[in-house]
Formats: sequence, C-alpha cells, structure tokens
Amino acid sequence: MSVKGAILLNDGRGDNWEFYSHVSLRDIVKEALTKFSISGSPEDWALFIDKTKRFVTEQNRHEELVSGVMANIRRAPEKLAEDSVHVLSSKTDHEILVELENVVKYAEECTYANQFYQKGGLDYLLDIIKRTPVYNQMNCSNLSYSLQALYQVMDFIGSDVWESIIDNNLIKKMVEIIRSPQASGTPQLGSTTTATGRTGGRTSTVSTLTRNSSIRDSEYNNRTLDKSATAEDDSLSLAQHTLSVLDSIVRYLDNGYDAVTEMGLQPSDITVFLSDTNLDCAQYALALINAIFDKQDDKQSFYHMLVELNVRVNLERVVRVVTPIHMDIGGHITEFQHHMLSLHVPASETPVDINDDSHSAMLDNIRIETLADQFTTPWDGMGFTDPSNRQLDFQTTPPGLLVLHCISYYVQKHKAKHREIILEQLRWEADRRFPFVRASVAVTEILYQYLKIGKDYIGVEIEFLPVAFSHDNVLYELFAIAAQLFNTTWHEMHAKTSDFKKVVDVVREQLNYVFRSEKKISTLEEVKNTLKGVPFSKIQEQRLKSLEKESVPILQLREKLRPQLQGLVNKQRLTILEAGESFSTVSSNRRRPRTLFCRLSSNHKTLHYGYDIPVEGNTCPSIDELPDKLNVADIEDVILWKDQKRQRERGLDSPLGFSIEYSHSTTGPENATKPLYFICQTNEVFQYWTDGLNVLQKKDASNAIAKEHLSMLLEMEIKIRQLDILDIEGLQMPEQAPPVPPMPDNFNFHNHYNFPPSPAVK
Repeated sequence: MSVKGAILLNDGRGDNWEFYSHVSLRDIVKEALTKFSISGSPEDWALFIDKTKRFVTEQNRHEELVSGVMANIRRAPEKLAEDSVHVLSSKTDHEILVELENVVKYAEECTYANQFYQKGGLDYLLDIIKRTPVYNQMNCSNLSYSLQALYQVMDFIGSDVWESIIDNNLIKKMVEIIRSPQASGTPQLGSTTTATGRTGGRTSTVSTLTRNSSIRDSEYNNRTLDKSATAEDDSLSLAQHTLSVLDSIVRYLDNGYDAVTEMGLQPSDITVFLSDTNLDCAQYALALINAIFDKQDDKQSFYHMLVELNVRVNLERVVRVVTPIHMDIGGHITEFQHHMLSLHVPASETPVDINDDSHSAMLDNIRIETLADQFTTPWDGMGFTDPSNRQLDFQTTPPGLLVLHCISYYVQKHKAKHREIILEQLRWEADRRFPFVRASVAVTEILYQYLKIGKDYIGVEIEFLPVAFSHDNVLYELFAIAAQLFNTTWHEMHAKTSDFKKVVDVVREQLNYVFRSEKKISTLEEVKNTLKGVPFSKIQEQRLKSLEKESVPILQLREKLRPQLQGLVNKQRLTILEAGESFSTVSSNRRRPRTLFCRLSSNHKTLHYGYDIPVEGNTCPSIDELPDKLNVADIEDVILWKDQKRQRERGLDSPLGFSIEYSHSTTGPENATKPLYFICQTNEVFQYWTDGLNVLQKKDASNAIAKEHLSMLLEMEIKIRQLDILDIEGLQMPEQAPPVPPMPDNFNFHNHYNFPPSPAVK
C-alpha cells in the first residue's frame, strides 16, 4: 500500500515521491538524501509537513503521509534541539536572538518541544529571562521570544512541571516587565496570535533546519530589520507573552497567586492591557484577571475593585469588536461573565429570614405606606402569597434572598415606576390585581436559569451574552425590565390570580427572544426594544401556529380541508384563463416580433387565440375576434422551456416561455402533434397560466404562488374553525380525537312527550 506525494527542499528542488507503508521512515529519508546529494546520517534528518506543522514519525505517519502530501526534508527534531541548546548556552546575544526565533517557530511542534525540554533547554530560557534587563529593543525581543518559547514548550510538557521550574526571581522579573514602560506602550492591532493561544511572532528570517552554526552567523549579518516598524511589535509581544506565563503561574501553582501579589503585581497593572485596539493583549490580560478572580476569597470586593478600574466598561468595548474568529478571547470573556454573575450565587442559596435584621430592613424598604389606607396593612397590596408570613415567598432556593436583592435595587433605582405599578392595582378588583412579589420571584427564577447563574463553568455550556457587560448591575437592571414586562403582559392577558402560571409561561417565552435569539443583544436598550416587539398577541399567534403544526386534530382538519381549498385555487386559475392574456411568441422574422392573445371559453372546452390582435387599454378581445381555436381535449402536453435544457430549439430560451403540444383531430388524418408557443411578460402570468393549463388536464395547480395561496386559505379557514379557541378560558385542544361512544343495544327510540293527535284533514 502506498500514497503519492512529493519531497521538497528549502532551495526549491524537489521530486514526486511514492511513500510505501512497508518502507520505514529511515529508509525513505536515506533514499531522499541520496537522491538530492545531501550529506549526513538519516538519523540527522526528518520529514516535516508545513501544512500541519508537524514532523513525521512512525507513530503519526498514517495521519501525515496522505495522498498529495508535500513533505520537506528538515533537520531531525533531536538535532534541532541540540543545536538550539548549544547556541542558547554559549553564543552572543545577537546569535541567541536569532536562535530564539527558531525555538519559537519549532516549539509549536510537540516532537521538538519534548526534545528541547529533555535536553535542558528550559534552564537556558529561564536564565535569559532573569538576566536580561528591559531597556532596549534587542532586550525586549530576547525577553519576548524567551517567554513565548517557555509558554509553548510548557504547553506540551504539562502543568505539573511549573512547580519545579518557577521561582520568586522569575516571578519578580515578569512583574517588573509588566510594570515597565516598554511593555505597557500603546498596543496596536495586528499580532499573529493563533486560535490555540500561541503566537507565531514575526516571521523568522533564519532557520536551523538545514544549517549549522557557521551558516547562522553569516545569515544573521545579512538580516535587515526595520527597527521603527518592529519596536512597537516587540513591546506588544513582550506584554502578551509575559501575561500568558503569569496566567499559567497563577492557575497551576498552588501558591502562584500569593507569589505574584507578594512581588507587587496589582490588578491596575493588568487592566491597562484591556483594550479594544488589540485583542491579543486583551486576551492574555483577561485570562490573568480570570485566574486571579478564581483565587479570591472575597470575590465581591475584588469585582468592585475591577469596576472602579473600568474593567467592565473596557470589556464592553472589546465585546463590540469580537467576532467568531476570536475564539480564545471569546472564551475568556465568557469565563469573566460567569465569575461576574456567580457573585449572586450566595444570595440565591440563602432563604429570607425575617428575624435577620438586614433581611427585615430590605422588606421594610419595599413597602408602600399608602397601601395602609386601602388595606389592613401596607403589605396586603404588594402581591405576597401570605402577607402575614412575608418570608414565605423567599424560602425556595434558588432564587431565595436574591429576589429580595432585586426588588430592593428596583425600589431604590426605579422608585417612581415601582410605586406606579403597585398603586395602579388599586383600581382593579382583587382577583385581577398584579401580584408584584410573586411575579418578582418568577422573574428572578427565569433570569437565573437563562443567565445560568450557579452553573459550573464549562466553555461550551455557558453562553456568551454581550448584554451582561452593558451595566455594572446587569442582573438587577434586567430584573427591572422583566418585572415591568410581567406587569404589561398580565394586563394584556386580562389575567386573574388563577392565571398566574400562564402569565409566567408567556413571560418566559418573551424573554426567550432576548436570550435565545441568533442576534446577540448587547445593550439594555436593545432588550427593551426586543421585548416591545413580542407582546402577548405575538406569543399567542406563535402558539397558534405551533398548535396547528403539532396538534393531531388540527392536522386532520387541515387534510380534510385541503381538497376543497385546492379546488378553489384551481377554479381561480381557470377564471384567469377565461379573462385572457397577451403573450409574445416565436417568430421567424426577428425584426418583426409577433404577439399572441389567448383566452379560455366559459365552458372550459376551447382555447381561443389569435396572432397580432390589437389590445386597447384594459379592453380584451372577445372570443369572436379571435380567429383560431384549440380544443382542450386535443392538448397532448404543456412543455416548460426552462426544463428543456438540452433539446431547446433556437428562440425557445426564455425562462417564462412554454409550449402547448396538441393534435388536431378535425384536420388531417395523421393527427400530427403541433406546438403553440407562449412567452409570458411576468413570472406571475407564467405561473397562473401553466397552473391553469394543468387544471384543464385534470391536475392540481402546484406552482409556488398556488402553494402560497393554498397555505393562506388553509390558515384562514383553520382560524375560523377554531373560533379563537385560545381565548376560551380553560379550554385546551386535545392531542387525540375523543373516543367514539359504543353503539346502542337497539334503535327502538321512544317518544317521552305525549303530543295531542293532529286534527284529521277534512
């Protein structure tokens, strides 16, 4: 078994190659070295696939060596790692910079990364990071590439090794880098971070794959770098790679967060990199913030600190420019959203205790003293299930105490609206009053579920919601909007106390348009506008459509009505044919196009037509003015030109054209089939007439317009038959037809009424 491909060299040479599965990679490499006159042992060389950025090994050859593969001859990863370690350990800063570029380039490949680690390459990287000061471009480049290489190699080696290689001197140096002006310069868009979180940096101008150290020296002298263009990129790269390593330290080391803070790193040092002008720096900065957030004992205080640093505002700007291609930063934003909303979990898991002074104070703040004039206590008009036991509504967890927090915020920030909603109920009878507190519990529970508060963070389960970053207290603001929506829907439905669950279901469907829509809503104003577009009437209409699609009785009714309404559509098509229409037709003289007027007789047995008949205004020629006729019974077939792609004659190329093939039973003994050509002026005329001719041939009208008309008629007729069934209280459409009662034992009906005998007819 074999696959065909090619083997290439850096100098452009190459040749087609057939890779046999029974031939070892060593033998393939040996044969290639001989063919291309490359010196060295086969163990010093390997095949490298540029497309996948992987070396070919015996373990992965079946994945990499596929049909059409372009394999490159490169230095073996073990030799590359040896060369890299040698240069990093004994060469000058200029040579080290060149080699660091190569390390970054090939550390994305797992085979090289493992070889580099096994040969002690990490020790030299750490030494470079610790001893290199941050004051010029070359030093920034050395540090940037060293940190990037460290991160990439450790990504393959695993998080367990972090404990053994990280010390306080390294952490101190990275904190120094983050706080330096060189790292916190103005970021610019254009980094090359990949979707896996690694960055490729600038394109390497030197490769160790086919060179030894002496060749590297000569190539370095020929390098030409535009310093003004790369200085800013180096600063940017240095910042994001330092942030990425600090993120790993905080996440993977047991005392990583404590060590970082002891070295003086503050949240303000990180938040300066949260900018919508560079998503790469923002990605690494947000990842580090999330790692620190996760380590906090007092997450509420930490979040308030971030709010003061405008983190939420900066993230709102970042969210606006994030697209689906920014997968990594999208995941970090979702993680921060999870941390932010999870601040409400403790309250949601705590039931309200009226004996708790803080809970009792919040309850006192939401009451309205004016209600005492109308009721026995000011609690009676608030919508409690039991005004004498006010904590009863807040015992279920979640949402528990969180409901009371939402109501308290609503009363403080939207006091006028709160009073309006409560006092408005006084004009309604008791059974129709809006139960504000019960509605608040239901709304909070719905928001809790939609925002997935309290769920364990798993990237694929927690949905990214841009609206979560539109306000510092977004849950409370969403509650305020949803509570007012509940009140509006309650009155639109003319609901009673017994209808409470029905209203909850409608409100849930309305909020579904906000949290489950394809277009991500990013502002609270958009939330309000979206909810205005889904009043109860629209929900009712959607339910009706769903009922029509899913209910068995409705489906049965639809099938019962279909033949009758299809006949109505067919009849309308024949009426159009009776009115007549003017068509263009095929002419042997292109300079003198001809017209054809045709109409159907009232008895539907004859088509009357004539060529070049003048039509004045809306007045159609009468049947007597049309000299030719065609019996409907003589029609053999109706040919649509658009369906005749291969056998189309000259001139029969209009997509709105059709032909009637017929045989004259009254003219000639051969009954030869002849064509009659029609070219319609509009697509509507084309569909009407082709459908009408099908109806004359005992077929149904089936074009797109006919299907649309049939669907419209079915919908209207079913609505009429239903008699607004959804508005009838307590009446539900059964899923199955009711059982037919059994037959009676006999049919001997008896009249129980003793009517007097009718008078005799005289």
